[in-house]
Amino acid sequence: MKIELLYFKNCPNTDPALELLRDVLRQEGVDAPIHSIAVETLDEAEGHCFPGSPTIRIDGKDVEGEVRQGYGLGCRLYIVDGNTHYWPPREWIEEAVRRKREQ
Repeated sequence: MKIELLYFKNCPNTDPALELLRDVLRQEGVDAPIHSIAVETLDEAEGHCFPGSPTIRIDGKDVEGEVRQGYGLGCRLYIVDGNTHYWPPREWIEEAVRRKREQ
């Protein structure tokens, strides 16, 4: 399982997202490394299809599913039931990990 955390330098939401991701992986018994990818330029953002920081992908798939926003260097917002979150909710990460484990 390839696990990626994409972020930009000094993003205040990266550490909480990383801690949540680690917690979910422990809970699910997944012993795979987390590949932290710093995105520093607009060219890199486009090359990584980076919709903002933080972004979590499991085997190349965003935990949100289909992402419908452009690429760039900015904070990513997640809208869940009409509420704004600054990193993906635990349930999305759990679902992505479980889906991958079932394949």
